[in-house]
Amino acid sequence: MSALLHAAACVPLAWALAVASVSAEAIRRAARRRAPGAPLHGALRGGRLHGAPPGALPGAPPGTAPSGEAPPAAAGALRVLVVRPCAGQEPHLERTLRSLAGARLPASASARCVFAVADAGDGALPAASAAAEALRAAAIPAEVALTAAAAPNRKAAQLAAVVARETAPFDVVVVADSDVDLDGVDLDALVGPLRDGARPAPLDAVWAPPVEVAPASSLGDRASAAVLGASLHAFPLLAGLDPRGLVGKLFAVRADALAAAGGFAALTAHLGEDMELSRRLLARRGARGTIAAAPLVAPSLAAGRALRDVIARYARWITVIRAQRPALLASYPALFFATPLIAALAVVAAPAAPVAAAAAAAIAAASRLAVAAYAARMAGRRASLLAAAADACLADLVLGAAFLRALSSRTVVWRSVRFTIDRRGLLREAGA
Repeated sequence: MSALLHAAACVPLAWALAVASVSAEAIRRAARRRAPGAPLHGALRGGRLHGAPPGALPGAPPGTAPSGEAPPAAAGALRVLVVRPCAGQEPHLERTLRSLAGARLPASASARCVFAVADAGDGALPAASAAAEALRAAAIPAEVALTAAAAPNRKAAQLAAVVARETAPFDVVVVADSDVDLDGVDLDALVGPLRDGARPAPLDAVWAPPVEVAPASSLGDRASAAVLGASLHAFPLLAGLDPRGLVGKLFAVRADALAAAGGFAALTAHLGEDMELSRRLLARRGARGTIAAAPLVAPSLAAGRALRDVIARYARWITVIRAQRPALLASYPALFFATPLIAALAVVAAPAAPVAAAAAAAIAAASRLAVAAYAARMAGRRASLLAAAADACLADLVLGAAFLRALSSRTVVWRSVRFTIDRRGLLREAGA
């Protein structure tokens, strides 16, 4: 019996070693994916949409006049449609929507931008209109589209409406959420692997792992930044562990692959439209790799959130995992907020196996701090040991609370509407 108890007391040590191994592999893959010498946000700040002289549209001849219509693309140019779905007034909104002017594209690509707004009463309309005017002044065709989106997933509905109304041809759709700051982002890292002739083969979609870079103005902001910049859930780390992943904060998809997957219109009943798009793209091409994470990040300026809203946001994300990829649900306690659970087990195991318990606690804490420090670096932050430890604790608490909330109910509140999510990940209005 004593031998059995001693063996059971070693469980936290085995768990800690497993988490440390996964964490080390995530860091190794993230380091390998980043281009050598590449700035963290993909390009130098203060750049402009490259590929044309000042005052000309990339891919168009010099002297092209700014307008809301895309000029004819140069022969062989990659035609890029940038769509920015907007909903309500947000901090820094006009700045982020204007930021496309500072993004970078190669000379062999032309871009135009559409800001998707639900209706004339939406609080995002003034900022979107001002941003469209600013982009046109910078010789980037841009316009605002009133989408009248009414499907359960409003973002997917807005994207579908924009694509449906487009009359000019395009080869690639780039989707950038309204809080993403594109200034200095090298969009060629997103669209380049999608072009015909890309080696080893053109991909169907490329996404940029999101990080939050705005100074925290609330505990909710600090908590969200901790999850995305101080945990194994940080997408620059998670991207290396989940080759099937696609996070919709900033991504590019080939127009033909999108159409073959049913288009954005096929995603409007799914809470996780990005996860469903990934599933459809992979199903279309079988086991062949069609999706990849870019060697850059998508810097978000989201700010001003309450802690309860942040927990609700990650509870929705975990609910998506529960409904659409249930095999991954156990990874949350097993990996993403494992450290406090391992520590608790180590305390229980200490009387039977004090050395193993102490080793488990030490390994768990060390690997957790390493993850927090590296994730902060990937997010462009320098965190002291004390700050990394505080962010690690906060991230684990938020993920633990969100996990319990996601397990307790399939009902979520999203944009002030209550939905129930069925086992296929489909949204139904609660009570409907």
